[in-house]
Amino acid sequence: MSEDTSGARSLKTAAMVLRALRLLGDHPEGLTPAEIGASLQKSPATARYMVNTLVEGGYARRDASGRCRLGATPPWGPWVPTRSAEVTGSPDLRPADPAPGGVLSEAVTELYRRTRQRTYLVRRTGTVVASISDVRGHQGLARVPGLETHIPPERAHALGLTKVLLAASPVYREAVCGEPLTAFTPSTITCPDTFARELDAVVERGWALDDGEFAPGFATVAAPVTAPSGTSTVALGLSCSVRRLASHRDELVEAVVAVAEAARREWDAGATEECDDGCGLGAADDAPVEHGQVVDGTDHRPRPLHRRRRSGRTVSGPRR
Repeated sequence: MSEDTSGARSLKTAAMVLRALRLLGDHPEGLTPAEIGASLQKSPATARYMVNTLVEGGYARRDASGRCRLGATPPWGPWVPTRSAEVTGSPDLRPADPAPGGVLSEAVTELYRRTRQRTYLVRRTGTVVASISDVRGHQGLARVPGLETHIPPERAHALGLTKVLLAASPVYREAVCGEPLTAFTPSTITCPDTFARELDAVVERGWALDDGEFAPGFATVAAPVTAPSGTSTVALGLSCSVRRLASHRDELVEAVVAVAEAARREWDAGATEECDDGCGLGAADDAPVEHGQVVDGTDHRPRPLHRRRRSGRTVSGPRR
């Protein structure tokens, strides 16, 4: 019987990534992938893969010359507010909101399974900064040019992924709309009054999109997932080509809205269980997590994320 060494390989890879992060920390001027590979005694291909992983995860950033630098801030953040957040009185963070556990991650996977488009979970990690905290997508699926892990306020008006957050947060909306709106493409909304009406429409219909407003030829569609307290909102969405949006708009919007609503209900159910027995997300955390069965394929009614899926329904998208 052969010995399973996958765990050892994973630990070795993790140690190598930590060494790469430490190396970048020691070189604030940045390093090329070749320089990182030479320092770690790894091939150029391995070094490039490692750099791409760090950049995509938000741990590092790549400048125009191709040099990689350590990110200014970590890509993670607490779901409940720190004391500083409480002092600032941010309306989007409340201690009453329980951690969603695997609910939101499963929703990203389910949306990818249903649409086969690159899917995202986006949330605010500060007053005016939005971050992509989870992504699904298979190899070869086109990426939106210029869309990085951290979305600065000057780009938020051009993405359906962040229009959802702008529509839900007066603080975020005021910060973004208080500055001139930049045109990234001829389709970008730059008129303050027009954009205000666009956000009002997002609130009314419950979803947002951009049709080539951020990058030519690309679109994003998103819907809100509201926390149990009703004060915190994250965005669940996807990106696709404008051509696909034109031909499958209703189908894509329906999938985004249905999966987001199912995630909201599951998050809310976890909060109810926490209030009932004081054990967090209750049985949902103890039971094996099954991915890929959020919405019934026949009548599109939302179903809980932590339920056993029907036979024959599988998830082909990789978890990241």
